Amino acid sequence: MDAKQKKFLWISIGLSLAVLLIVILLTFDENTITAIQQLNPAYLLLAFMMHMLAMGFWAARIVVMCRSLGYKVPFGHSLNMVCAGQLIAAITPSQVGGEPVRIHELYKADMPVADATAVVLIERLMEAVLMVLGVIFAMSIFSFVYSDGVIPQGLIIAAWCGTAFFTGLLLLLVIIMRKPALIKRIALKVGGLFMKKMNPAAVEKITGQILDGVDEFYTTFRLFAGKAKWGLFIGFILTFCLWACEYSVASIILMGLGYPPNVLLSIVFQLIIAVIMMVPLTPGAAGIAELAYAGFYATIIPSSVVGLFVVLLRMILYYSNILIGFIASFLIVKREAANKKVIREDG
Repeated sequence: MDAKQKKFLWISIGLSLAVLLIVILLTFDENTITAIQQLNPAYLLLAFMMHMLAMGFWAARIVVMCRSLGYKVPFGHSLNMVCAGQLIAAITPSQVGGEPVRIHELYKADMPVADATAVVLIERLMEAVLMVLGVIFAMSIFSFVYSDGVIPQGLIIAAWCGTAFFTGLLLLLVIIMRKPALIKRIALKVGGLFMKKMNPAAVEKITGQILDGVDEFYTTFRLFAGKAKWGLFIGFILTFCLWACEYSVASIILMGLGYPPNVLLSIVFQLIIAVIMMVPLTPGAAGIAELAYAGFYATIIPSSVVGLFVVLLRMILYYSNILIGFIASFLIVKREAANKKVIREDG
């Protein structure tokens, strides 16, 4: 992790802790102490296990999609790249930093960069489709249930902004899939910025590599619509399982605090919060997420428990990701160092 990434990490953690502290101070009373004493730790363990199971489904999705293209990516390698990506996602706006990590790690698993990029974009496309459909459902339910202004107007506006952002992302991915000529022009323009001082022979060689890479990228897309479509189908199922596990965490914590799980409404809240977090305002949506969770869940649980609930939820969905991501990133760095040592010894 370079100096800039460390800076964003500390900003992200600092914002999260600051907002959590404010939420706790505003909601803490004697009932909060009672809730802590009555908290069932078994539910917290179950919630964390569901979060890790979601990571497992994510890793399995990558394995299956790569296998449908003819590449054998070990499950352990896939799981490690998913966990490592969570650290970078925690410090990047819209949590998009995990994608480059997965592309890099798929490349390290002997997969061409174009194919690895296509797999990661298809992953994001599947999630975007499910998210947009889910948000349309969630906002419809939410508008019907909470049409009396219980939720602050700012959160509603942020939810619609997030919905627009996510819909725009989906449209952008569709355009990328349907406009290879446009992507070639963009790739050449971006590449041209780095080739201004190169000699004509080098420029011609790199231009050919860029065009070949784009062609290979779209060949992979066509495979997912053809003989590799079984990987796409299973990928959708695993994506649903992934988010089902992830969105169950909040309900499990509610039960651990002694409250009804409110499964449907909790899923609606989290879908809306997910699109709010997609608005690129802070690293990893730190601070934004805490405020959103507090604002929405305050409508179904007592205010004295809201701060405790948000702390427990963020411990599992955010802080555990940072810890797990550090461990996974350390394993990657250790592997790369070992590979460099072998190359030097062979040399």
